Amino acid sequence: MFGLFKKKKPENQFVAMLAFDDSTYARVVAELFETMDPATRAHVLVAYENLVPLLSAMWSAGKSRGEEVAVEQFIPLVAERLDAAHGDEIGSRRWAWFLFASLLGRLEKLARNNPAITGTGAKIWCTIAEEAPRLKGLLPRNVVWKPEEKEWFDLSMSDEKLVEWTINHAIPPVFAKLDSVESFARSRGLFYRPSKSRIGTIP
Repeated sequence: MFGLFKKKKPENQFVAMLAFDDSTYARVVAELFETMDPATRAHVLVAYENLVPLLSAMWSAGKSRGEEVAVEQFIPLVAERLDAAHGDEIGSRRWAWFLFASLLGRLEKLARNNPAITGTGAKIWCTIAEEAPRLKGLLPRNVVWKPEEKEWFDLSMSDEKLVEWTINHAIPPVFAKLDSVESFARSRGLFYRPSKSRIGTIP
């Protein structure tokens, strides 16, 4: 009986974002990345590269069982894992990076059907690309990422080549094809020829 008067657990702020309209969602995600420290942006790049095949595999497995598995279902699960990892530094960092990557992944998904928000996504990704060289110092001794999760990145590349790789292979095609991304690359004297497709997608 007295359980009826217990306070309802407040909704996670990141899960609450799923109810926003597309433009509001894009703006809030942009604000999140604008205030994010550079090292975290670099780690979100690692998370994103691992998120795409993970979600693709989960979607395929769910489809075979007649279940819907999409990024909208994944975000609450990751947010819950992050809350549960309180006091666990490694777990907290890992799930935070995956959560940020998942929010960015949903922005990609929305942008495929809403050109009005593609510019926002492109701007976010350019800020991420700028931080890619930081991985040369961050990844080798990092204990959060598993060895196979680091294999996306050739750390023997020069700083410029790591940024080029991010622009041409990591940035989702829906954003990479925009003039603003090409301008970003050209202004830094970087090679620009983004891939038109990639392994996996954000369901």
